[in-house]
Amino acid sequence: MDKSIRKFIFALRNPYNCMKKIFYILFLFLIIPFNAQSIDELDSLTEKLRIEGKIKESINLNKKAIKDYEKQDATENLVNAYINLGSLLWNLHSYKESLLYLERAENKMDKNTNPRVIAKLYAIYGRNYTSLGLIEQSNSNLSRAIFHARKIENKKQKERYLYVIYTWKINNFEASQPDSDSINYFQKRRLELSPQPLTYVHIAEQLLKKKKIDSAEFYLNKASNLHDGYRISYQQSMTFVGFGKLYTQKKDYEKAIDYYLQSLKISEQLNRKDDIKNAYKLISETYKLWGNTEKKNEYLEKYSEISDSIIKSEKEALNIPIDKIIQEESRKEKQQRQKFYILFASTIFVLILLLVLLSTKYLKKQKQKDEILIETIHETDELKSKLNAAFDELSKLASHNDPFFLTRFKEVYPDFYDRLTSQYPHLTANDIKFCAFLRMNLSTKTIAKYKNISVRTIESRKYRLRKKLNLSSEVDLNKWMMDL
Repeated sequence: MDKSIRKFIFALRNPYNCMKKIFYILFLFLIIPFNAQSIDELDSLTEKLRIEGKIKESINLNKKAIKDYEKQDATENLVNAYINLGSLLWNLHSYKESLLYLERAENKMDKNTNPRVIAKLYAIYGRNYTSLGLIEQSNSNLSRAIFHARKIENKKQKERYLYVIYTWKINNFEASQPDSDSINYFQKRRLELSPQPLTYVHIAEQLLKKKKIDSAEFYLNKASNLHDGYRISYQQSMTFVGFGKLYTQKKDYEKAIDYYLQSLKISEQLNRKDDIKNAYKLISETYKLWGNTEKKNEYLEKYSEISDSIIKSEKEALNIPIDKIIQEESRKEKQQRQKFYILFASTIFVLILLLVLLSTKYLKKQKQKDEILIETIHETDELKSKLNAAFDELSKLASHNDPFFLTRFKEVYPDFYDRLTSQYPHLTANDIKFCAFLRMNLSTKTIAKYKNISVRTIESRKYRLRKKLNLSSEVDLNKWMMDL
């Protein structure tokens, strides 16, 4: 048994040594290897610590989980832990560190990564970009988050993720395009998911802008009635802000301040610097309306301090998304160039292919014309030759397939016969007879008629004879025979 475990058991048996028990529990927690938690377990504990305002403890938990996941090569869990750190560091306005962890997560992801994890990654990217004033980039990432969130199989998880992403979409449009129809669209989508306090708070704030105080109060009360499930949360904090704005319009400044302070307390507990900053500003402005200059200046000073701190964090982090945007634009530009080159090369290839096809077609037609012309010439020469008595005699012998034809041919064309048989001794009697027909310049049709076979068969015999004579297809066989 492990020494440390034996010590722990011994400590438990000693009823008088409570402090030692605590010490050994802590000791074991440090020395016993950390058991890898599932994504659900880690997320649940991370969120619990965050809500309790223990963000640093939550960060340490995820860092410890990362070490364990690295040892076990649990990639998806590792990616999720990186994203958790990105989210927690965003809460602390450590945007630079947050984005670095998100980049690590993105680099580790593969095509099989859980859509819930991917949705969370792009949602946190979206939050960071909103905080840095990069609204267009934020909306782009939030849209990607929505795409993946819709693929989450667990209905409750899907609705929870979509609700949060829709909320950030609304925040972006309210900041950049306050009259956009997209605000109402995402409000409607969010309301369809679940009637959470934040939805009613946003509706109330829109009504307050239109000075519809009674309607705004109705929706704020609806939000307040849902607080049992959202205590010590961002939603409860925003509900108190909504009531603060309501009572500011009613000019009940004391009550407005009370609600703002309640919101501030929750924001401080949750470590949400942006919400703390906004609370300071609202409190300062309300004290100004109330005529309390001292308190107005006190909270204005607090607002300035925390605002400077946040601006400093934003400046430190801005290079990362800007570099990422530049890289993305370069990648898109490169892709566009590649597409252009591929299109250009394809067009050239098609044009060349078309040119080759047209040229081939033209040459084929030209060859056919030449063959027709040559055949016509042969037929004309044949007619002329028929004037010669010897030719007429040979022609008659050929037409009757007379065996005396070749003997008489030798007598009429002795030089041709001698050259042919001496240069091509491998030719058969039928080959020599066929060559004799060609030397007489008989047309293909005439030869076919004399032999009582088809023109196609004659063409085949011509092809085989070319092979035996080792002549290319470009050579006019009749002319070659005439010149031999």
